[in-house]
Amino acid sequence: MNRIRFWRKYRHFTLEQLAARLGTSAGHLHKWETGKVSVNLKRLGEIADILGVTVIDLVQEQSRIPVVGQVGVGATVESIDDFPRGHARKYAPCPVGLDASYTVAVEVIGDSMLPIDEGWLLFYTRNYDGVPSECMGRLCIVQLLENDQRYVKRLKTGTKHGLFNLYSTNAREIEDVELAWAAPILDARPVDPNEITEDTGK
Repeated sequence: MNRIRFWRKYRHFTLEQLAARLGTSAGHLHKWETGKVSVNLKRLGEIADILGVTVIDLVQEQSRIPVVGQVGVGATVESIDDFPRGHARKYAPCPVGLDASYTVAVEVIGDSMLPIDEGWLLFYTRNYDGVPSECMGRLCIVQLLENDQRYVKRLKTGTKHGLFNLYSTNAREIEDVELAWAAPILDARPVDPNEITEDTGK
């Protein structure tokens, strides 16, 4: 699979910028990215050098991870789709540097933690219950113990042991709540519809 487009966008190059560096047209580069025209090894090497990756990175299939549900940033999410491990309605590319064996994503509903906006994917790893110490002060996915609602919030200690305050930039603070679990967000990005697959049967 050709992954020039993924790495171009990951390195924040426009089609025109990368094409100019390669001495070709944006239209021709687009054909390379979509597979309409094959790319020879010499050209792949030039692209890899500009993007700071290897030729293998440009041709190796990227691992996909399940999008396991939705999470509220300020809005309350009434229904969350959870799936057994290895099953989901949607799959997204695993961000570079994260272990696809343990990473999952959730889709953001609401916009109270700008610049994270509605529709973004948040990536995290969780194979535990409770709230690890590294969550304190960080942006996390949290699940309330009382009603199972999930939010994207920063954590602070509450007034009593075992209680937490949850805060965000554009919504009121939720004070002194018990959490079933919390997991730090490891990556966050807007969704590229072309990189999302649905109903893969995995």
